[in-house]
Amino acid sequence: MFLGPVAAFTASATWAFATTRYSRASREVGSARVNLARAIVATSAFAALRLATGGGPLMSGLTIGAASWLVLSIVCSYALGDSLFLTASRRVGVTTALSIASTYPLWAALWGTVIDREPLGALRGAGMLLAVGGVTWLVRLGRGDGGAEANRRDRGGIALALVTSLFWAFNSIGIKRGSVGMNLLDVNVFRFGAAFLLLLPQLRFPAERARAASPGGGWRSLLPALLVDCVLGSLSYVYGLAHTDLAVGATLSSLAPLISVPFAIAAGEDRFDARRLAAIAATVSGVALLVVRC
Repeated sequence: MFLGPVAAFTASATWAFATTRYSRASREVGSARVNLARAIVATSAFAALRLATGGGPLMSGLTIGAASWLVLSIVCSYALGDSLFLTASRRVGVTTALSIASTYPLWAALWGTVIDREPLGALRGAGMLLAVGGVTWLVRLGRGDGGAEANRRDRGGIALALVTSLFWAFNSIGIKRGSVGMNLLDVNVFRFGAAFLLLLPQLRFPAERARAASPGGGWRSLLPALLVDCVLGSLSYVYGLAHTDLAVGATLSSLAPLISVPFAIAAGEDRFDARRLAAIAATVSGVALLVVRC
């Protein structure tokens, strides 16, 4: 009964591991090339795993409905949602944009409760609010922005960050709906194959053509992050969402800011204080309530 929540939390851990390297590489070669590399690695790896493990014809469980939901998940993440987030972060700062966008589990849980009739209850609801609130607080305490950037109040940027949270929620909903009755390897082959097709035209954008052809150290330097995130992380993410209620899976898979805190403190990039301790305590308490109620 805990495999689903554990998988969702593992997705947060793998993303926390990979995101720093991705951020650095995207500044050097552009976000489209980094995401395209993720799509290529994931599609190749999952197709090879699917052929090696058998289990019937490739995409044998794919229906029009499932394909529609999975395409929606890609559009709401790679193709559009992530681009909206980058635009919002340029207008109001990364910290503000991520704080707002990180509330997406609330929308996913609302869908799960109202549309899918998933149980919520007082304890699970309190746990979700504590976890999301704790993560948002941790993001706000981060030092990723300069002071002037962080203090901007751009209504358009805030609106874009809010829309991003809705898109990210529909990414979770699309994966959960689209994975029903399908081999999880097939789900990932389809998702990342569709992502590749949607991302390829973005390389022709002027801003992307102006970037370097490869990140510092070459693409091989990015390979560990790609394998951990695109293979282990993606499989954990899909499995976690497919085997939990949306309130649980979406929340547990959004905890990368919490996991990255001790690594940032150990590396001397951040500091530990009472407010950070309170944010961590709130998040951990919320996770405990979510898991207990599973």
